[in-house]
Amino acid sequence: MEQFGVADLDLAVRFYWAIDDPNARAVLDFLIDRPDERFEGATIADTLGLPQHRTVARATYAYGEIARSLNRARPWQEAQLGYLMPAEQSTLLRQAREQATAE
Repeated sequence: MEQFGVADLDLAVRFYWAIDDPNARAVLDFLIDRPDERFEGATIADTLGLPQHRTVARATYAYGEIARSLNRARPWQEAQLGYLMPAEQSTLLRQAREQATAE
């Protein structure tokens, strides 16, 4: 699957709107606001005051399913060392967030 691209703002807005769980939205916003920085799930959960670091894993799983339903790849990277959202994806999703929250 291809990544969200600069011409995919409408898809990115649909992606952002599809995340209706407040904890999941908080995790996504955390990654959007920290482009090219890698964080362990436990660090994200602690920073956001989430009850368990599993909340982060569940959130990113849900994002992956939403992205797949839009025929797009996950807009973040996930590895043993943690989660990272590349700057290009962060910029697009920040624009999508601004548009989605203005509506």
